[in-house]
Amino acid sequence: MAPISIFKRARGGKEQIDIQEAFNIFNLLRARYVSAQTVQIFKNFVHDREWDIVLDRFLKHFENQITILEEDAKKFRIVMPGKPPLDTKFAASINEITDEYIYKKIYHDLMAQLMSLIHAVRTTSTNDNLRNSIIQDLTTHFKDFEVLYKFGKVKGWEESYPVYKTALPHEREQLSTAEAFHIWDVISLRYEQTELIGLFVNFAHDTEFKAILQHGLYVISKQVSQLEQLALKLNVTLPNRPSAQVMSPVDPETIKDQFMYNNILGWLLNALDTHVRAIIETIRNDSLRKLWTELLSTELEYYDKYLKYGKMKGWTRVVPIYGEPVL
Repeated sequence: MAPISIFKRARGGKEQIDIQEAFNIFNLLRARYVSAQTVQIFKNFVHDREWDIVLDRFLKHFENQITILEEDAKKFRIVMPGKPPLDTKFAASINEITDEYIYKKIYHDLMAQLMSLIHAVRTTSTNDNLRNSIIQDLTTHFKDFEVLYKFGKVKGWEESYPVYKTALPHEREQLSTAEAFHIWDVISLRYEQTELIGLFVNFAHDTEFKAILQHGLYVISKQVSQLEQLALKLNVTLPNRPSAQVMSPVDPETIKDQFMYNNILGWLLNALDTHVRAIIETIRNDSLRKLWTELLSTELEYYDKYLKYGKMKGWTRVVPIYGEPVL
């Protein structure tokens, strides 16, 4: 049975998108056109056969995503960006364009795509089907990104990142300074979320909402324990822990469930950005990158459910609807 999309249809069963979602479709399609054309151009100068196969994989995924986005644009009558040529071929070969240079350009292109995709996920709140489609694209891009930088490491095209220096002996996979920062940063974020949710649990009026907060607090607490042990193992300095929760003398009636819901929704959006940045900047340590990927997957699933719950309760912002969709 297909999942129900709350508030995505108007009267008469017509599927709707809001004004930001219309821009997200246009913007993502424009980016895919450029990415596909970039890969097509660079394939003319590739020397390494394995690298050519990797680029073919990326191009296939871009073309699939273009097809889906074009269908969405037609369905909702969105003006499409200019479409590039079907393919770009060169008869000449330029030796100055090396495989390593192509790798670095594709790397930065995929990184930019990831940032635009997570922004689209964050701002696609009206149409649940569209948001799920964008999340699938984001997942595919992360898999491609994983293939890319592992391939770059094997070929020796990756840079040597600054190492996180510690008095303890290094394990097989060292930490970079960015990776150490992200361990500290995510723990800090989780501490702040724990403190906020722990406070709001005492003020929640809706029993269902209170249960959701308590479950979220349980999940975050488990993640905190895991990350704390990882930080101790890798000799990463831990931030100060949050204060113990006490009952507040503030009248619970002064804090509304909707206010608490939207504050936590904002923290969820911040966490999505934090996890994406952690994955992108975790190049040296493969096991740590796997952990960030798992946390992002959990966060995306929770965000999707939490957003749908808020829409059902009427607590979310109502973004203006875009135009009139086709039947």
